[in-house]
Amino acid sequence: MKRKGLRGAVEFAAFSLVVIAACAALGLFVYGEVENARRHDADNVLASFQQTITLKLRGDLSQTSDFVAALKVDPDDESWLAASAAELLERDEAIYMGYVVDETMRYAFPEDRFADLVGRDLTQFTYVYTLAKWIDGFVVEGPVELSNGMQAFLFIEPVDVDGAYYGEIAVGLKAEYVIDQLDLSMLEDEGYLYELWAVSPQDGRKDIIAVSNGGHDFSHGAKTSFDMPTQWTLSIMPADGWVPQSWMFCIAACSVGFALLVVAAAFMALRIRRMRQRIEREKRIDQETGMFTYDGFVETFDKAAGGSGEPLTLICLMVDDFEKTAFAISWEARRCYLGKAREEIDAVVHSSHVEARIGSGAFVVAVRERIETHALADLMRALELALMWKVRIDGKKTFCRVRSAAVYYPEDGADLTALVERTISLLERDKPESCAPARKRQG
Repeated sequence: MKRKGLRGAVEFAAFSLVVIAACAALGLFVYGEVENARRHDADNVLASFQQTITLKLRGDLSQTSDFVAALKVDPDDESWLAASAAELLERDEAIYMGYVVDETMRYAFPEDRFADLVGRDLTQFTYVYTLAKWIDGFVVEGPVELSNGMQAFLFIEPVDVDGAYYGEIAVGLKAEYVIDQLDLSMLEDEGYLYELWAVSPQDGRKDIIAVSNGGHDFSHGAKTSFDMPTQWTLSIMPADGWVPQSWMFCIAACSVGFALLVVAAAFMALRIRRMRQRIEREKRIDQETGMFTYDGFVETFDKAAGGSGEPLTLICLMVDDFEKTAFAISWEARRCYLGKAREEIDAVVHSSHVEARIGSGAFVVAVRERIETHALADLMRALELALMWKVRIDGKKTFCRVRSAAVYYPEDGADLTALVERTISLLERDKPESCAPARKRQG
């Protein structure tokens, strides 16, 4: 029993570990799904902002298109250029405008600040001037420091005449103005930290364009890249993390709680099962004698052994005046008699057998063989003597004699239960008024 109990404890411990592992895996799965959902939302936000930033840089913020369009029509007419540049520079955000012809800076406005740039070769400027020529396309770079020390974004667009590079227009807007126009603060309003950076066309380093306050690691952030034509990258991540700490606690608590609930439910189910098994065992075992009850005898013997057709000898025994005597004496004397009944039967019957208490003073012994008539009579007499109850009532010695009857299975009937019930009924019917011993052979 100890080994069986230890095995059950080990199996329950293993089951508990499996449940805990499964709940932990479930918690990790939920954690991953929450992160994936938040990353999906972030990707949607990134796609929207990428499109917005690209449109603003190439459209709303760029002031080069009107100049380029006019120069394409008549590149030799530059008389209007100074006036148009002055009009542009009247805007607070516009701080620089330059016109390059071939590879030489021809005009730089305002002249009082950038006159020293006129006549310089492209190689003396930031690489984006050369990049715009080589790709023959629109280029944005910033923030860069102009020669007057101001931070600006440069918008450069080539001027093509008859399908060939002629020159380029460069417009500088204040860096803080451009960054403000990109509406990156909306990301913070939506609960995201952000970092916008570009790869330097000069040396390939990472140039930070704009970033949320405080130092943050965006290595695990969601990212999107686009070309201006240098590669710009916008990285974002939720300010409270991909899985907020409160959510993590909730997921962990739910996982632990669910695991405990399952383990507790399994423990209670096991307890209930064992309790039912114990109750069933108690129903099958008579508590006073340790023998089978009638139900236990029917279940374990009739179904298991009787169904096989094995020859049996059934000996039914009845103690006369058992209830009357038990009522007249002490409970301890009754308990002592019943407690020894099984030992007395085992001491007499040496063959393989099963005994059961089928009434308050009635017993049945099923011997797993056919006992011949003479031997059976001796065995029945021995059992009657062994179970005879010797008591003292009011100082007088009294004997409760035992009567017995025997039948053969399946010779006397194919239904073992019916055989026992019929034999006990005959013993009850033929009960003598005196306590003289009697034996009956039921055929």
